[in-house]
Amino acid sequence: MGVGSQVRDVIESQGETWQKVLQGTRRLDLPGSILCVGSGTSYYLAMVMAHIGNAVGIPMQAAPSQDVVLEPDLTLRAHQSVIVLSRSGETSEANWTAAVSKKYGKTVLGITCNESSELAEHVHHLWAIPEAHDHTVVMIRSFTSMLMAFQSAVVHSVMGDINADRVLENIVSAADEFILQSRAKIAELLRIPPRRTYILGSGVRYGIALEGALKALEMSNENAYAYGPLEFRHGPWGSVTEEDLIVLLGQRSYTSHEQALVNDLSQRTSQLLIIAHHKWFDEFSIAEERRVEIPVAGNDMWFGPMAVIPLQWIGWHWATNTQRNPDVPRALEAAVNLDYGV
Repeated sequence: MGVGSQVRDVIESQGETWQKVLQGTRRLDLPGSILCVGSGTSYYLAMVMAHIGNAVGIPMQAAPSQDVVLEPDLTLRAHQSVIVLSRSGETSEANWTAAVSKKYGKTVLGITCNESSELAEHVHHLWAIPEAHDHTVVMIRSFTSMLMAFQSAVVHSVMGDINADRVLENIVSAADEFILQSRAKIAELLRIPPRRTYILGSGVRYGIALEGALKALEMSNENAYAYGPLEFRHGPWGSVTEEDLIVLLGQRSYTSHEQALVNDLSQRTSQLLIIAHHKWFDEFSIAEERRVEIPVAGNDMWFGPMAVIPLQWIGWHWATNTQRNPDVPRALEAAVNLDYGV
């Protein structure tokens, strides 16, 4: 097996896993306002889920698990329900959060890829998605698959929208080809590793941007940062050089603002990559090698599982091109267990 082969195989397996996820029947039947929590990648997933929830009329807020552990009165007071996200279901903060939330009388849903985890003991309801477990240190298909499960539950139990359901099915159908095309494009882009990578995303894409930066940090140990596109035009702007890669996660509802920023960025560096639906590029000239096009029609809100894939490849190629092994990231563990309690 070659360097990084485990993570590579997991990235490439996501379409098949999403298909299995959509075959499951899950309902989001939680009372009142929902607090969605996680740690690390799971927290960024919580951010994406909360944005989708609010967009379809479900009052949701995201917070890191540590906020519930450290300040439960403040963090929990406005919510009747809590969703705890944890791939392993064994992370200390996840189990502490579930236990504390239960103690405060909240309805708790756990979402995990480990059906026999400790988390199951602390929640009222459990979504177990074992087929999505990565069995690697870095989270890859677990992130996209838990997101797909949430999206499917929202579509079926809250929206009842056949068009949105069809979008999710089309994402699955297009996944394998998109994954391979993304890999080829990122491989060419990362032939010369960047000095730094900046990933820009707003709204439902901000959590995706944070996850992409984390994947690069975890796999390559290089410098990667996430910002909102307009926020980037302030302080971070001054640090950009021709050696830096800037990735924009575009959305059609923000096109005019994002395209204006890209025009400014092109004066600072040629190392640009835009990940967006093909209509984002209408009447906007940018080289083919600088674009990754989402091939599915529909609302940008649902495209998160696809939008993160090129970012996963950036982390993988950056690592392998700088003699690091994505399968064995430095000083990291698959589940964080802290040696103090609450």
